[in-house]
Amino acid sequence: MASALQRLSSCLPTKHQSPNLWGNRRGRCVPEIRRWERAASAQTDQQLREQSLSVRDAWRERKKGPAKRELLKAIGMVAEAVYRTHGFRLHDVQLSAIYCGTSDRIVEMQTGEGKTVVTGSVAALKAFSWPGVHVGTTNAYLAERDRASMIGVFDLLGLTSANLPDSGTPAQVRAAYSGDITYGPGYQFGFDYLRDQVFLRENRESRLGNRMLNLINGNDPVQQLRQPTKHFVSLIDEADSVMIDEAATPLVISGTSRGAENPLPFKLARRLAHDLEQDADFTIKLPEKSIDIDDRALSRCHEAIASCKDLKLNRPWKNYISNALRAKLVLRRDVDYVVKEGEVMIVDQFTGRIFPDRTWQDGLHQAVECKEDIEIKSAPPTVARITRQRYLQLYQQLSGFTGTAWGARHEFKLIYQCRVTTIPTNLKSKRNNLTARFFADQNAKHTAIARDVMARHQKGQPVLIGTRTIHESFQVRDALQAVGCPAVLLNGVQDREESEIVAAAGEPGVVTIATNMAGRGTDIKPTAQSLAAGGLHVIGTSPNQSPRIDRQLIGRAARQGCPGSSQFFVSADDEVVENFSPGLAKRIARSGRHTGECRTNFSNDLLNVQHTIEAAKFQQRQTMMRQDSWMDQVRKSIERE
Repeated sequence: MASALQRLSSCLPTKHQSPNLWGNRRGRCVPEIRRWERAASAQTDQQLREQSLSVRDAWRERKKGPAKRELLKAIGMVAEAVYRTHGFRLHDVQLSAIYCGTSDRIVEMQTGEGKTVVTGSVAALKAFSWPGVHVGTTNAYLAERDRASMIGVFDLLGLTSANLPDSGTPAQVRAAYSGDITYGPGYQFGFDYLRDQVFLRENRESRLGNRMLNLINGNDPVQQLRQPTKHFVSLIDEADSVMIDEAATPLVISGTSRGAENPLPFKLARRLAHDLEQDADFTIKLPEKSIDIDDRALSRCHEAIASCKDLKLNRPWKNYISNALRAKLVLRRDVDYVVKEGEVMIVDQFTGRIFPDRTWQDGLHQAVECKEDIEIKSAPPTVARITRQRYLQLYQQLSGFTGTAWGARHEFKLIYQCRVTTIPTNLKSKRNNLTARFFADQNAKHTAIARDVMARHQKGQPVLIGTRTIHESFQVRDALQAVGCPAVLLNGVQDREESEIVAAAGEPGVVTIATNMAGRGTDIKPTAQSLAAGGLHVIGTSPNQSPRIDRQLIGRAARQGCPGSSQFFVSADDEVVENFSPGLAKRIARSGRHTGECRTNFSNDLLNVQHTIEAAKFQQRQTMMRQDSWMDQVRKSIERE
């Protein structure tokens, strides 16, 4: 971990470092792009379309990419198409972002600076050279919305586009991939790839005679795949979330359940786990939150089942005990999961959204069902899996766009061979980032939040409160209700309603409580009255494990040169502080013992804790990738035999 920390901390921004801004070399490209944009403005729509198709045919015939002059001319043409369909000219910084996005780069643009139109413009330019451009978003709604906003540009340029269907047939999915540009949730591209691999594997395992008959009859298995066999270009929206944070969880396709799961081992493990003492019998390793059981305690657990001759186990007994401990001490209801209609549903730790189709592996999900005293369902077998890193590495070209990439630039370069370029805002930011406030405990913190929010609500200032967990969103709502402050609560939602609630967060005096980054990608536009009251104020109720995620939250305020402000509230018993730095937690608690609020600013100490967690998470993702690569090599060697 020390080496990973050294590698990662050397790339984390400090007050002495400045990001790699677009200025200098790339900024000088903008005047030439403007000249080509003016030249394109003299053409009719038909002439513009014909020129676009001519460029596409010429570029696809060549193996090399376009020369710089050709690329700048094409950007000017796309910029003119944006003007004709959207009614506005792209800003200089957006043109620079488009230019950077055409190479293998992660482009950092602040929230509200027009990433959607930039991403769509890059997709159009990539489609001139490649027959399949995949644009991955964080969810299906954003994919549909983003394509709808750019479809006029694509049509004007003679490019075809489609959305991946939510639950379409293989033929419908193939049709969506057949266009020049395909939009969809980032994970769906990966799952389509896995489904194709399962199909190919089953075809290889079929009898030789059947395979020959299929080929004779024209039923080539390759033609029945959902996704093209070659992966050309991938453009990732919210790149740090998809390529860094969510990459800690592999994509997994499960098979059919093997029948009912015997509940007896889980219940017995739960009873034994209840008698084990932390630190004496087991320890919890952070940040992965794994359980390390002492050998003597494990021996006692084995002795407890020695007389159970009829006890049938589907996995090692140690796994049952470890999962029972994790279910009891690590996974918390309304934080890591929710229970709805007798089902345990996982809550995504980065977005706060509920994913009903996800399950924990290796018996952990069943251990949580046992903990909640609901029906224990059998664990379906894993049919195929791949890490998001290895899937994205299949693409010949990879680019991404996000508001927070600079802090993860080392990992982007090491894993994806993508450099990070930071684009400045079109207008100077007016955001007032207030100093974080620290408290002895969560009760004092929530009381202070409620008082602060009530004062802002009364003067007509809109407030967006970001919580890390569903549980805390309820706590904050109750604290606001205690002082008579109305609030809109948003948690565990993944559809249009989420975006509509967040979009309305800029109305005068509206108070919105959103779990973590719910509604990310949705524009919040404060009204004139709201701006006069100070603009949108964003509150973070507790720090996240990565300062990038904190930046994502405060980036909702003061967009596009508007006024706005942000502030974090931190308590000694917040998870990041209490679990990862008990010493800091004690210092914060002592400092705020008398009044509840600390006079000392612990921001630098907290940032050091977050950097340490990031380094450990980085090492964890590296280990997972190595394991996945090893398993793939073993599978291929078995297939060859």
